[in-house]
Amino acid sequence: MFTAFFFFGLSLATKNNAYAQPQSEAVEAPDDRSVVVVRRPENEQLRSFRADGDYRYDRDVPPPENPLARFLSWFWQKVVQILNSEAYQSIGQYIVLAGIAAFVIYLLRKAEMLNFLFPKKTQIAELPYEGVTENIYEINFDTAIEEAITRQDFRLAVRLMYLQTLKYLDEAGQINYQPDKTNRQYVYELANSPQQDEFETLTRQFEFVWYGDFPVDDALFSVVKAKFTTFNQVVRHL
Repeated sequence: MFTAFFFFGLSLATKNNAYAQPQSEAVEAPDDRSVVVVRRPENEQLRSFRADGDYRYDRDVPPPENPLARFLSWFWQKVVQILNSEAYQSIGQYIVLAGIAAFVIYLLRKAEMLNFLFPKKTQIAELPYEGVTENIYEINFDTAIEEAITRQDFRLAVRLMYLQTLKYLDEAGQINYQPDKTNRQYVYELANSPQQDEFETLTRQFEFVWYGDFPVDDALFSVVKAKFTTFNQVVRHL
């Protein structure tokens, strides 16, 4: 009984498929009774084909001798096996979507658009600076910087010079100083300003010294101090 139903359904499917096919006009083939001539390639041409690696379909590719190449060959074989597996076919689309989502999140973090979800340590501890009052207008920078230089505390001196630069920029209306802002925010506030590039350089030098514990000797401090002095002179005349 099952067999009868099977062939009956098959005949219906075949008939429906036949009806669905558009009827094409029959074309009569020409009457060709010429003798078939067998053409064989020359021996030299056969040898050329045998020597060509692109035509060696029945031969396995020899494994590479380089250890790194062997590992890469094994790795990609495993990748191909996974991609061709049934399990991947069912969840592969979700893996691709997850990879795309992770890449988008990475780009947004690089653009600092997700800092409210992934705060950086430097944003938390960057300002205010410990040991220094939050109000930059209450600091006598000239005296404080000279005292730090006298003690050869060049790291503290660089920090004070950076705070002094923020004060000058705030007075010139180039930035809006707030104790809870980060250094990067001040750099962004100078967008389209001719002082932005130089200020970003000073910011990077300050961060190397203060957050990166970059060693500063007398000679290097003199170079950094000269850059701060030149920049501050320009800002104070804006």
